[in-house]
Amino acid sequence: MSPHGSHRRDACDLLVADLVVQALAEQGLPAPDAGELVGNTELRSLDLALLGLSSLDWIALASRIEDAIGTEIPDRVLVRAESRCVAGWGEAVFAARTAHENEKTDGRKGWEE
Repeated sequence: MSPHGSHRRDACDLLVADLVVQALAEQGLPAPDAGELVGNTELRSLDLALLGLSSLDWIALASRIEDAIGTEIPDRVLVRAESRCVAGWGEAVFAARTAHENEKTDGRKGWEE
């Protein structure tokens, strides 16, 4: 297990990092390796704006993430600089996935009763 969370949480960080790297490359900006974005504490918590992405890029990135996970992430990750980073978005993805899985599980329980 990594120092910043479970394997499932790390997978969420890596999903976000992969999409951040893709967004940076599409903008012609230098992009670190996705593994480095996840593994380097400083880079994990660096505001996406400081990586070179604009607010329109964040919105597009959020849409890609939501498409990838099948549910929405909280708007706070777009507006709070301290949340607008790989670590913050990874945490939001983990929470959104967990909530979505719980909703599906709770829904099934209701039908079985």
